[in-house]
Amino acid sequence: MDLALAVSFGIFIALWGLWLLKARSNLPPSPWGLPLIGHLHLLAGMPPHKALQRMANKYGPIISLRLGMIPTVVISSPELAKEVFTTHDLNFASRPYMVFGEYFSYSSVGLVSSPHGKLWRNTRKLCTTELFTAQRIDSFSWVRREELSRALEGILKAHGNDKPVEVRKVASVFAFNITSRIVMSKRYFGDENVDADAMEFKELNDNVLELTINPCLSNLVPWYLRWLDWQIPRYKRIHAKQDKFLQKIVDEHKETTRKCKDFLDIMLDFFGAGTQGETYVKANLMEMLIGGTDTTSTASEWLIAVLMHDPRVMAKLREELDRVVGNTRMVQESDLPKLEYLQLVLKETLRRYPPGAIIMPHISSQASNVGGFHVPKGTTLLVNSWAIGMAPAVWENPTQFHPERFLGSSIDVKGQNFELLPFGSGRRKCPGMAMGLRAVELLVANLIHGFDWSFVPGTTPSMEDVFRSAIQLKIPLQAMASPRFPKDVYINQTSHL
Repeated sequence: MDLALAVSFGIFIALWGLWLLKARSNLPPSPWGLPLIGHLHLLAGMPPHKALQRMANKYGPIISLRLGMIPTVVISSPELAKEVFTTHDLNFASRPYMVFGEYFSYSSVGLVSSPHGKLWRNTRKLCTTELFTAQRIDSFSWVRREELSRALEGILKAHGNDKPVEVRKVASVFAFNITSRIVMSKRYFGDENVDADAMEFKELNDNVLELTINPCLSNLVPWYLRWLDWQIPRYKRIHAKQDKFLQKIVDEHKETTRKCKDFLDIMLDFFGAGTQGETYVKANLMEMLIGGTDTTSTASEWLIAVLMHDPRVMAKLREELDRVVGNTRMVQESDLPKLEYLQLVLKETLRRYPPGAIIMPHISSQASNVGGFHVPKGTTLLVNSWAIGMAPAVWENPTQFHPERFLGSSIDVKGQNFELLPFGSGRRKCPGMAMGLRAVELLVANLIHGFDWSFVPGTTPSMEDVFRSAIQLKIPLQAMASPRFPKDVYINQTSHL
């Protein structure tokens, strides 16, 4: 009896070992890695989205990597992106450990960074119903109108002083003030009495983004080795400053009476009073302020840059704006659906320079089969949306900027067309996409309609990009702006919009 049991157990172990060997041998193709660092050395010397594209060109559209000690699968084709975001969407709906979530989203309790579960579902439902519906987005048009007016005034002032316009800064202030006013009824940039708070947040924002884009040991090792990360004291110092800043906002908000509740009031009611509830509020507040600013400003800067470098496309868009809007007023939100060529230019810009060049990481909650390969439980998933947008098998002449490629096409950027995924797809796609796109379209349409743009004399700005929290111009775009219309068109634009 004992012998039979031992033989049975031995057979079971042997079969289990063979199954494991087969599963491991069926992992996606992988380059040779190194001990401890895995494949990190293959990401050196160029932006990660381009390094991953180079590997995909050699090994195929699905590859297996170890980033440090973290098992990772990288997807670089629309077919496989569709598979992971539809067939396996629930399995990949969670987030891996990230320094950003741990230290700057209060142990990953914000909507963007939180694991898939009850908290994430409740927060998503709250944001979807109270902030990101089409009706709610329309209701904030007056905020966008006022911030656009201030942006135009700033550009006119720069022209009057014969100074260049830093496009990213204009777009950042525009986007941040819209987000802060919608979420917490407070405008930060532009008013002298709050400039100190604005600059404090900018410093915090820059520090957080710097830490999220630089390699962090904590992101590359199992939980039991994170104590080795020498940057932890710095993470904690920045988080302490961040928490002080956000707690001040929450405390001031609770002491102020408003006729109508804003989203911060709604969050405070939803999550409840006390330390835990306010922690959830602060995490979401931080994610909204960073996400609502960075993506919008980056996309706006790219749009202006590509138009300045392509006179043909600029002239064609300008002709559409003059025809639809005329020369007696600025662009209104009601004009945007009529600006068909603007939509083509926007899609083409997001194809070439997607804000989420590498879509925010997902993690598998169970083992699965993707593209015929075994993906173990606990594997980090990266989708290289930039590589998909630049794939010759998907796009004809992908390096050429050609908005007309979208003529007659139903492809959009909302996450259902997997050859164009600037904001992700599935359950975890960018929740504020529609609100951000509205701001980008309104700002860029008015900047092109209202001003002639030229390079600073003696310069031809580079289109070289750099990978930060999004793909950005390595050198921020500075340009001279000359008004196309009499001053009263800009001054009176608020009454028309």
